[in-house]
Amino acid sequence: MKILIISHEYPPLGGGGANACFFLARQFAQSGNDVDILTAMYEGLPKTEKTETGVKIYRVKCKRKNKEKSSFAEMLSFLCSAWRKAEKMARENHYDKCLTFFGIPSGPIALHLKRKYGLPYVVRFGGGDIPGAQKRFKYVYAVVSPILRTIWREADALIANSEGLKKRAQRFEKRYEISIIENGVDDQFFCPLEEKAEGDILKILFVSRLIEGKGLQFVIPKVKDINAQVAQKGKKGIELLIVGDGPYRTILEKITKENEVEDLVRFEGRKNKDEVREYYRNADLFILPSLSEGMPNVVLEAMATGLPIVMTPCEGSKELINGNGIISKVEEFDKALVEMCISDDKRKIMGQTSRKLVEEHFRWKVSAQKYLFLMNEILKDHE
Repeated sequence: MKILIISHEYPPLGGGGANACFFLARQFAQSGNDVDILTAMYEGLPKTEKTETGVKIYRVKCKRKNKEKSSFAEMLSFLCSAWRKAEKMARENHYDKCLTFFGIPSGPIALHLKRKYGLPYVVRFGGGDIPGAQKRFKYVYAVVSPILRTIWREADALIANSEGLKKRAQRFEKRYEISIIENGVDDQFFCPLEEKAEGDILKILFVSRLIEGKGLQFVIPKVKDINAQVAQKGKKGIELLIVGDGPYRTILEKITKENEVEDLVRFEGRKNKDEVREYYRNADLFILPSLSEGMPNVVLEAMATGLPIVMTPCEGSKELINGNGIISKVEEFDKALVEMCISDDKRKIMGQTSRKLVEEHFRWKVSAQKYLFLMNEILKDHE
């Protein structure tokens, strides 16, 4: 099968969606499929590239200032630049299927290719492409909603990576069937240390872009009290390690200073993949107090490295937490952290369960097979 993937974000650009694009494309190619990716150019990246697994990457020039995120204007720039390139690629390569990340900005291109060349397409939701997900796109959603409904209606399949994301999509538009295919994780790379040294301080880890929706502003003010409660139980003190960067960092640092917890909260900044793995491996507990997600890759990475999890009941929590952590409302997050910190046995057992869940359910090979099965079924319908 010849597959065209259209995504404005592909590593090193973007976050969880780009990561999913990378691993799915690699697995598609390793299964014997021809895979081309159309994505955005960024400084220093080659215009065309072929990976060791045979995935061919084509990059188009567009406006892009930041690796981690793009504005709507930048997405629109990609849409305009990629439109002609996608048409040329479809005309010359005769693809069997198009997989688009996400409804916006790639969806209109996939819709155009279907109408002009009869190329079936699948939309993989990212979260932010569903109206209502991000405050910064409030007015944009009002404009693009009619276009999105058309893209969804004419798609051959719609895919969400969690039950929660599916429900969010259905709140916007409930007329169309949505399949669920969970994210995976590279469990060979993200794996526990064979022996982990016991430290004097319990390391609570957070990894993600620093934006308001990740919820750290609700946790930081309670860190001093959490530390005191843990100490009262005769346990170690705590330290909150924040790995990542973003527009909300300055505000979070201000909150840290105002609550006089600079000695308990450390901002580590943005780290590369190898460095992030070591943070996971040396932590005792992973937290994600997020207000909204799709299916958070950082939780999967933490699970793969054998960490117990405390997260909010955001999208993805239903699939990810099963005996390996605590789902807690953000208002009661401090209680869940204390409960986890004072029990060494609970953390150990839940950490082992995290790794087991990944090995049994959350490998990229399994996710890719589900995508390929779905696309093959669509091909049969078009024969």
